[in-house]
Amino acid sequence: MISELKLRQSATLVLFLALSAGVGAGQVSREFYRRFAVSPSESLRLQVGLLEGDLRIGYARDGEIAVTVAAQDATRLDLETLASRLVIAQSANNLEIWERPGTGSQNLNLTYTIDVPYRTEVHASVRRGKQTITGIMGPVSAETGIGDIEVSYISLRVAVTARTGNLNFEVVGGRIEARTGQGTISCQRAPQGISAETEDGDISLMIVGPSTATVKRGAGRIDAGGLRGTFVASTDAGHLHVKAVPHEDWHLSSMSGTIRVELPPTARCDVDAGTTSGDVFINRKDVERIGEDVRHFCQKINGGGKRIEVRTLSGNVIVT
Repeated sequence: MISELKLRQSATLVLFLALSAGVGAGQVSREFYRRFAVSPSESLRLQVGLLEGDLRIGYARDGEIAVTVAAQDATRLDLETLASRLVIAQSANNLEIWERPGTGSQNLNLTYTIDVPYRTEVHASVRRGKQTITGIMGPVSAETGIGDIEVSYISLRVAVTARTGNLNFEVVGGRIEARTGQGTISCQRAPQGISAETEDGDISLMIVGPSTATVKRGAGRIDAGGLRGTFVASTDAGHLHVKAVPHEDWHLSSMSGTIRVELPPTARCDVDAGTTSGDVFINRKDVERIGEDVRHFCQKINGGGKRIEVRTLSGNVIVT
């Protein structure tokens, strides 16, 4: 958040902007818009702090920032109240957008859209609302109290936290740090990998580099495919399913969930699988069939290779 002193010292712009109202089906929508020029030869650093509403940040054009705030169902909202919600402080290629404390939601459906240059670094915080950030260089950091966060097509690193909310990532060039208290985490195409942790929820990873995935409690499951590096995963009571070629070592564990590992026929690896009170099932033609009530299996497959370690207390282990 921006201090009042800092706002007075910087080029502060309060959004008393042109407002438009439309009436349809008994509803009134209001919107205002503002543009800011920035240097196209330098990266933009954008900081956003909102109390409530959906936030959308994405690439539009270089050398310019456009801020749009739309309010739906705004029948009782007057111009002064809407226009004074935000304060914007710009200093060269640094832009800070702050929603004044105490403005209250007034039961509004607010959407904040910020169009930015490609070379933009984002630091965003929303107390309640969804965030969508796409098509910029980064890095990106985003946090929310309650709300989902979607991040896609970012070149550099990404760090996201939510108290309650689902996190979704797609095509991220840098390392991802993702944590949610309650919600799912999904990630596709992250060559530098992801560190994903949820207190209670599912995790789904596809085509990722060196990664960790942790479900701390409950029946949340982990599904991973197309792994390109080391993989460390653990669940509480949920299932854990991995389908990939072992390019590096895997360490898979669960308290009471079933762990299933699917390997291609030509995979070369060392499998060390064990359960305390469950069963181990091996269903591969290149492995000698094991008997019933087996709780530990340790063998090289196709001459051996990367190590796959699997451990569960009361769940079953299945290797195919």
